Amino acid sequence: MKLNANHASLLVIMLSTLLLVSSIFVIAQDGSNTDNATCAVALEDFYVVASEACIGAPIGTICNGGIPPNAEPAGAVSNSLAPTGSLVEAGVVDSLSTSAFSVEGHNGGIVWLRTGDANISALLLGEVSVQDVTPPDFPAWTSLIVSTSEAPAACGVAPRSGFVVQGVDRQQVNMVVNGVSLRINGTVMVQTQGVETVFLTLDGNVQVIALGQTEGMVAGQQVRVPHEAEDFTRPTNVPTLPLPFEADRVANFPFALLDRPALMPQPGFAATQGNVNLRTAPTINAALLLEVPPGEIMTILGRNPAGDWYHVRLTSGYTGWMFADLLRREHGAIEAVYESTPVPPQRFGRIGTNAQVQSPDGVLMYSAPDLTFTPINTLNFAQDVTLLARSPYSPWVKVDSNGAVGWVPLIALDTQAIIASLIVDYDVPPPPEPTRVPGSFGNAFPDPSCFPDC
Repeated sequence: MKLNANHASLLVIMLSTLLLVSSIFVIAQDGSNTDNATCAVALEDFYVVASEACIGAPIGTICNGGIPPNAEPAGAVSNSLAPTGSLVEAGVVDSLSTSAFSVEGHNGGIVWLRTGDANISALLLGEVSVQDVTPPDFPAWTSLIVSTSEAPAACGVAPRSGFVVQGVDRQQVNMVVNGVSLRINGTVMVQTQGVETVFLTLDGNVQVIALGQTEGMVAGQQVRVPHEAEDFTRPTNVPTLPLPFEADRVANFPFALLDRPALMPQPGFAATQGNVNLRTAPTINAALLLEVPPGEIMTILGRNPAGDWYHVRLTSGYTGWMFADLLRREHGAIEAVYESTPVPPQRFGRIGTNAQVQSPDGVLMYSAPDLTFTPINTLNFAQDVTLLARSPYSPWVKVDSNGAVGWVPLIALDTQAIIASLIVDYDVPPPPEPTRVPGSFGNAFPDPSCFPDC
């Protein structure tokens, strides 16, 4: 076919446009990765500021760690929550609405809600709305209407919006969310999608009760409860059967922001069918931690690359590795894959590494983690120390105070750091065996009461 001048010009324009669109697409793809990396850095900086402002705030208060939330009553109460780190008594607030994360990841909605009488510690993260509809004769914030945004985060590495609840000091929480009764012995995330409320268990176990039907969940599971369109005040059907949760619902969730941090669970769970060894590494040559009896339901934290060993968490809190073929497995895809045990996540910023002496008389620093070892220094009241490690056999921590390194009992320190996330120093000497009292069982000393017949 012979092209005239107009056809040729049109063809050149089409080809140029196609090349331009292709270039833009490539740039967008490359830019997306760059944007995510930039967003991740900004997001962590934002979490540091929020953590230092609100982690450890008093029970019975609401603390704002991000973009000023909308609160009712409007006016003085709402305005008081605008600054980062501001505190307002929980009982005077009727509702809260927080904002989505920015494209850059440098700000977003983060609010901590901590009630006294109801023993609730809650976190609003992203675009969330909660309304207190508790009857007058019950503690505030025990019956709520919750809705969360379904939109994906503008920052690609930001978490999905959610409302997370756990009990203060591991106490059971009994509350009603969207007309559904909850008994929480752990940590539960609430999200809404369409006409459904989705409940995801992140730690421990949760019972979900709607229209007289009870479904129990363990960490790694979710249930759904349907409602009328645009009306989350009451359910229209019983809860679905528990299933492994959808992993994207908890992706990138900053567990270190919770008052009681949890380890990121994988979808579903595993259970022992007979006695199974829990080991320190994914090999039969690794040290044995303990023998777990049949019937233990465990949170899956990850797996090794071959998939024949699972990293699990017991209900007691112990973590370790088990041979997968010995377990009953009811889980989805396990995306956390590693060769060796990862270090658990720590608090964001300085509060994850720092502590202050809280003993009024100060505390002695020892050469090793026990009172029987040599004192090497004295730390004064309110003195700052840096946390370095923890003892493998006692509640002691290794600290650095202006270059002096030694061990102090954890009870003498005030810290918001996650002690379980500190590395364990296995090189410390064990405490000496206690000296037996003369005449005690198994001792070579004679019992005076039997002399001279003994």
